[in-house]
Amino acid sequence: MSRDFGDARRLDPAEFEGKFEKWIDYITTHHHGSDGRRVAGHPFQPLHKPLAESRVALVGSAGVHLDDQEPFHVETLAGDSSLRLIPDDVDTGRLRFTHTHYDTASAEKDPNVVFPLDRLHEVVEEGRIGSTCSVHIGLMGFNPDPTAIADDTAPEIVDQLVSQDVDVVLLVPG
Repeated sequence: MSRDFGDARRLDPAEFEGKFEKWIDYITTHHHGSDGRRVAGHPFQPLHKPLAESRVALVGSAGVHLDDQEPFHVETLAGDSSLRLIPDDVDTGRLRFTHTHYDTASAEKDPNVVFPLDRLHEVVEEGRIGSTCSVHIGLMGFNPDPTAIADDTAPEIVDQLVSQDVDVVLLVPG
């Protein structure tokens, strides 16, 4: 059975077994559990102004991207640490989901189940949130080795959100 994921495809059991063994070997040598990094300081920061005056951005790891953006690379043991910028005013019908570690059918049917952009806009309309960021961020959450995320992608995300004066980030897993 084949699904259209660009160059991704379903693996037959023999191929899967070999890929699984390579993946386990990769995880064993590169997984963050063996990475000595620790979060310094206090990761929780209280809001410095009311939520009704705050600018909010979404960062989702469900493999979300626009229909005209390059899909995430899913045929690799290392994952894909790149990001996709999603404009706030996008028609959610243009959102696509490239990920092999969950069934994307529900996300394709209703993107809000994993990237709740329409729901976020509704909360702004209700006055419970001040505004949304002009761009949101899509990631592909499968990254066994977090080095590229920690060293490259996370700082890029922070720079993007700081430049947009974001007060609150909703981290949405996929």
